[in-house]
Amino acid sequence: MRGVRAGSIQSAVRAAFSSVGGLENASVDLGVSVSTLSYGTSVDEARPGGLGVNYLDRLGRMHRAAALPLAQHFSTLAGGFFQPVDLTGLDGVAIHDLTAEFSEVLRDYAAAHSPASPDPTGYTDDELRKMIESLSRLSKATARLRAGLVDSLERRG
Repeated sequence: MRGVRAGSIQSAVRAAFSSVGGLENASVDLGVSVSTLSYGTSVDEARPGGLGVNYLDRLGRMHRAAALPLAQHFSTLAGGFFQPVDLTGLDGVAIHDLTAEFSEVLRDYAAAHSPASPDPTGYTDDELRKMIESLSRLSKATARLRAGLVDSLERRG
């Protein structure tokens, strides 16, 4: 594939193709030639529009991993972020999962701003990484709890 700029739709499409084993595998799955897929990842003023969302949608439906870089790309464009969440086994989801993760966020925040921290008025790089990971786990717990509640409501009809 052609060289692409980081953070571009072309880089997201390239990551989607890589997640299914490369252009050749994506070509077989989509029923489109390798050259068409490669051409679709370039920025070309003579043929604007790239590959087309229908192919990307189909690939994402076939291979969940291919949808991930696309979801991340468009979430960033929309001013947010995409947090993958495992929604299997929702029957065991309870509020205590959410409160446990929130407690971890509070603990990490308190540690980062304690007198024992190298930078009590801000964050060190390690503290930032720890906070981001704690918040990611909290987001996942929130999404799992919400999905479990929605599922319960939908089963009631």
